[in-house]
Amino acid sequence: MSMAEEDGYSSRCDLCDTEVIHSMAELLLRGLATASVDSTTGDIFKSASSVAVAVKTELENYLLVRTEALIRESVDGGEDHSDKLMKASTRPTEFLSDLIDDFVASKRNVLSHVSGFLSSESRLSKINDFMQKMEMENVWALDVRKATAETILESIDIKCIFHCPERFVEQNELADHRSQCKFRVVNCKNDGCSASFSAIHIEEHDSICPFKALPCDQLCDQHVMRCEMDKHCATVCPMKLINCPFYQVGCETAFPQGNLDNHCSKLLQTHMLYVLQATTRQNATVDDMNQRLQLLEKAQSLNKMSGALDVRSLTLITKEQEAKIKKLERDIKTQEAKIKKLENEFRSRNA
Repeated sequence: MSMAEEDGYSSRCDLCDTEVIHSMAELLLRGLATASVDSTTGDIFKSASSVAVAVKTELENYLLVRTEALIRESVDGGEDHSDKLMKASTRPTEFLSDLIDDFVASKRNVLSHVSGFLSSESRLSKINDFMQKMEMENVWALDVRKATAETILESIDIKCIFHCPERFVEQNELADHRSQCKFRVVNCKNDGCSASFSAIHIEEHDSICPFKALPCDQLCDQHVMRCEMDKHCATVCPMKLINCPFYQVGCETAFPQGNLDNHCSKLLQTHMLYVLQATTRQNATVDDMNQRLQLLEKAQSLNKMSGALDVRSLTLITKEQEAKIKKLERDIKTQEAKIKKLENEFRSRNA
């Protein structure tokens, strides 16, 4: 007669933290790959694939024996395992990783211990490649690994942090409980997210879910997915700060881009004044250029009249003045183009 039948309970909730179980299952596969690679390193008669099945059985037995021994000795009051028990019950993946490391160390052959026989990078590459091969060939199926992980977790999780210990007399009681159990598997409710996890992690997932709709960081009236927030704020958000279209001619106001039309309509006269002032400055630049041309003409006249002056020096000065004039002409054309562009933009916005 089973213990459940003896104490009157026939059904138990076997739900566990899915994230912990998944992590433990991945550790099991990596441990098998590592032990298989290390135990056949340099052996021309054996390959990791040829020993994987046997090593898998050894690994499973080793882990179950070690965890059972730890629990039994702690219950019997034998050797003090308080630190190990604390780690096992609060950090089960770390505890399992330590056990797997011990097993892998026991499987290394002589050549694996020889320093430099395999570089760490080469060894890691072999292990990763063999993991992928085992997954493709279903050497240790994921559901089987998860079942092994659940067995180990239930035995070491003495504080019931990662699995549900509840037991029931009737199946309908069990069904009612499992529909509300904190370890039941739930799906993310955010549109576009396909993640599933134990209900205990709902808030944790919601706090990082990229598909969670959140109020705009810049306080516009829109809700935006977390993964699109930066793009929204930098492009289409009406609260994104922009410069006035008349910035180049003097209006240095910055405002949310949603207020552009309102800003331009309220400051119509001010913007026109800025354009007029820019045009005046442009005309002043033209007058300045004319004065420089007159000075250049006088210099050229003096050059012809005065044979005592150094002709080469005057020629150099003349070329410098011509270069400056050409630059002024280019600047004037650039300013004229900007003014025309601003005028066109202003007309189009107020059309």
